[in-house]
Amino acid sequence: MTACHMTCCHGERCVLPTSTFLNLPEEKREKIIRAIKDEFSRAPFDKVSINKIVQAAGIPRGSFYQYFADKDDMLGFILLDYQRLMLEQVKASLRAGDGDIFAAFVGILDSMIRFVMEEANSFCRNLFADIKVDSSFYFKIPRDTSAKNVLEELKPLIDFNMLDVRDEHDFTNMLDILLTICRDATEEVFLNISDCEKAMQKYRQKLELLKRGFMKNKEQTSYA
Repeated sequence: MTACHMTCCHGERCVLPTSTFLNLPEEKREKIIRAIKDEFSRAPFDKVSINKIVQAAGIPRGSFYQYFADKDDMLGFILLDYQRLMLEQVKASLRAGDGDIFAAFVGILDSMIRFVMEEANSFCRNLFADIKVDSSFYFKIPRDTSAKNVLEELKPLIDFNMLDVRDEHDFTNMLDILLTICRDATEEVFLNISDCEKAMQKYRQKLELLKRGFMKNKEQTSYA
């Protein structure tokens, strides 16, 4: 039984599901994932019950530890899944916005607001409300091979003709800044959904400031 690894936001090594879990039939794997998400929706991290998860998934408790080392591992896997969904949202927004990366990031927060307002997604509110979970995990791109792969996936979809980026470092730093303000705005929305319009307005203003600095043509449409 082997385990995959990733670098978490604190620089520690986090174990992802074992090959035993990854090789399960898709229907069984999805049932376990759904049971995990439902339990995280029910309770904050420190009150999440592995017993309830295995009962809902219909698996023996011993099987859980064949799939995940512990509860932290399980959380890491679920959050990584949301990171993948975020990447797909970025790509879809870039395609829809003709490669305008700033318009794409406006679309990302719009999607996040719709997502968190759904009743089923108390999952995210529970996580952000728990001090054990660092929200930067959702958006951190570690400096390793996988990060380079993410950048390579995004590059063909971005219209670089509209950007004043002069080398790879410019682009990476610009993306880091965009991800940081998106992370902070998303956290603000999750923790205070009743005032999400204020968070969105502030977010758009920050995007506008960044766009002024990174666009070649300074006569751009405002997002604010």
